Amino acid sequence: MSKLNEMILEFREDIGQSIEGLALLMQMDPEEYARLEKDWIPPDDTLQRLCALFEWNYQDIKRLADVTPSTRSSKTSPQIHKSASPDSNSDKIASTHLANLIKDAREDAKQDAVGIATLLGISVDYYQELENGVTPPDELLRKLCLLFGWNYNQILQKINSQSSVLLGNLQPLIHAKEIQARLPKQELMEIPDISGPVPLHEQILKARVNADQNVEGISILLQINPELYEQIESGIVFPDPDLLKRISSLFGWNYNELLNREKSSHFSELLPAITSLNSPDSSISDIKLRNILREISETWRKLSKDHKQTLLKQLEFLRGSMGNMDHEN
Repeated sequence: MSKLNEMILEFREDIGQSIEGLALLMQMDPEEYARLEKDWIPPDDTLQRLCALFEWNYQDIKRLADVTPSTRSSKTSPQIHKSASPDSNSDKIASTHLANLIKDAREDAKQDAVGIATLLGISVDYYQELENGVTPPDELLRKLCLLFGWNYNQILQKINSQSSVLLGNLQPLIHAKEIQARLPKQELMEIPDISGPVPLHEQILKARVNADQNVEGISILLQINPELYEQIESGIVFPDPDLLKRISSLFGWNYNELLNREKSSHFSELLPAITSLNSPDSSISDIKLRNILREISETWRKLSKDHKQTLLKQLEFLRGSMGNMDHEN
């Protein structure tokens, strides 16, 4: 047994997978794959698939294979199972729904749902949803194509021709119209005439809860990442006009009336939306400053004139202190 054969054996044992499972991923017979763990140094095409599956550096493994005595002769080496060419698969892909294609591929491989779900690293229930018509996200789609030997670009084109929305792996999304149908109609009518308005972030949170939807689902419908949406619901970040339009459209609110209400109430202006969570503007100090300014703005109108004058003097003192800090730096 060579060093390469030992590495292949150790990798399979480390991930706790069977020979049959990895043979299916490699599109090989189990007997052929078993020889990879004994004395067989495979040809380049098999070696490339092995490196892609194990996330190994192909050049390093190729150099190791080249200095290892080879058993590649046609008399001793097993014939690698060739997957169908893209041209032979294209007609099937073009005429078969993705869910049926997945089911047919599983049955052709003589595998049950539990086996395929294990190889894909997902739950059996979620795999069953794939065979029922749920469209997989991109990362899972690539795993499916690798597992069944499909052409990824052809499959993706097939999906795009059927649906423009890729579903996440937590729960099926609810269409915006269905969310609007779940919202209480009287609440929609009360939005323009709110007296003592509820803060925008609380209003958004309440609307999502009433729609029985999770953060990930609403984030996909709004085309933003879940972290940004959670900051909006917590009041740390305020949506810019473009994002506010999408939120208003999703929940059936009047954008212009909502925007005027926010401008005339406790917001002096709508802060720009954060498009990168790693931006310097999203530091902890900046977030604390925004929260302090927001709290001051919310309570300012409730203060007496004397209290306002006292606070203004304190703020002017702080401004002077900041000027001294600039000189020291």
